[in-house]
Amino acid sequence: MALSRLRRRPLVTLFLLVSLMPLLALSVLAIAISSNAVTRRADQSLSLSASLSSRYVGEQIFGLQDIVNSFAHQPGFVAALADGDPTHYDHGAIDATLTQLINVRTGIASARLLTADGALSDIFPAQAAAPGKAGGPVRNWFAAVSGSKSPYVSPVYTSDAYGSPLVTAIAAPVTEVGGDGTTGPLLGVLGVEFSVINVEQFVRQFTTAEGVLVTVVDQQGTRVAEPASGEGTQLQEVLTQGRLGKTGLVQTQGSHAELIAYAPVPRVGWTVAAEITADDAFAEIDHLRITVIAFAIPLALVLLGAAWLLNLTLGHWERAEAEVRRLAAVDSLTGLYNRRSWDEHLARELARARRERRPLSVVMIDLDHFKRFNDERGHPAGDELLAEAAAGWRTAIRATDILARYGGEEFTLALPDCSADDAVTLVDRLRTAIPMGQTCSAGVACWDGKESVSNLVARADRALYQAKTQGRNRVVVADDLAAAA
Repeated sequence: MALSRLRRRPLVTLFLLVSLMPLLALSVLAIAISSNAVTRRADQSLSLSASLSSRYVGEQIFGLQDIVNSFAHQPGFVAALADGDPTHYDHGAIDATLTQLINVRTGIASARLLTADGALSDIFPAQAAAPGKAGGPVRNWFAAVSGSKSPYVSPVYTSDAYGSPLVTAIAAPVTEVGGDGTTGPLLGVLGVEFSVINVEQFVRQFTTAEGVLVTVVDQQGTRVAEPASGEGTQLQEVLTQGRLGKTGLVQTQGSHAELIAYAPVPRVGWTVAAEITADDAFAEIDHLRITVIAFAIPLALVLLGAAWLLNLTLGHWERAEAEVRRLAAVDSLTGLYNRRSWDEHLARELARARRERRPLSVVMIDLDHFKRFNDERGHPAGDELLAEAAAGWRTAIRATDILARYGGEEFTLALPDCSADDAVTLVDRLRTAIPMGQTCSAGVACWDGKESVSNLVARADRALYQAKTQGRNRVVVADDLAAAA
């Protein structure tokens, strides 16, 4: 396809669309896919942190619960409680058992034995509390165990043991188990107060190692442990869902958006929440965006530069092609249309005249004695005569008229909307515009409304021949020839 049939601007625009749109699409797709992968990895990592923390807390609690339960059913310990009457208790054996129990694991603040009616029978260390009725939190876990006849983990509370640590009670019923597996009446309740400082230490170590903020709350929503910075989650819905035994992941909104994963501590009712700021979670995505942009912008600039060069090159091609077309259509000496262009223009004008039913005149012009002029003055002078005659005639005709060099010293002129008489008047003006004292002969033919281009030109040419045979320097109309004949 010729370049002239393509518009430069749409072509350059198409190049930009074809090159830049895939680049933009790939950039957006790369960011989207990577963002999705980073988000999924962040969600999985955060959920794993919550699950691991929940498992650690559960292992701490359940491990100690198994120990307390095993002590509560030791035959020697049960025997020391005699028949359930506190007055018959072997307090020496009981104290020895409590001492052994408290030394099993670090972090136990105290060990207590309550009688079947909830009275404090024995405690170790002895200064932890005075004998008599137990305090409110202790009564609560005693009531829970005596009512269910099963081990129990209490909400956290402040112990009356030395140093008033924040503790959770892990208690088990003391009963005699028969050979057939049946249990006897409740003899008492054995409980230990476990300091949650151990859980706090784990939370802070985990936060430092993983960069995740971990918060642990008990079944009443009281904080068991939180990061040293105190920036644990404040989202009550998360803690509520965890206490219901559900796991999940949420993202808060606002200027300090966070990702929060939560998991329950099974059979305890506690909740562990692991959180990280959205900025930290998606920092990799921001870095990726910067990387993609840093890659895409130079490439886009290269493509824009290529588009500029393409536009420049196409401009040169267009101008070159226009010049080629001009040279192919124009006579190089006179600057008038050449024979080929004349044929094309005359065919169009005749078609228009036929379509619009308008007159059209054709004139054939020949410079008189041009060969003798060339022989006497030389070919350069002849060329100059042709060029100056063409220049003078071009200024004397209308913009709609078509003037062409037919060949040698012959010229043709198409006059749309012009009768034969008007054509003769115009040609007379052209005869006076010939330089160097030279003359010309002309033949005029007016289209009859039916004839072809070749017939019309042939009649004008015959009229020119008659003008030359009649002595030159004159205009002959083809219609006059027909009348004379």
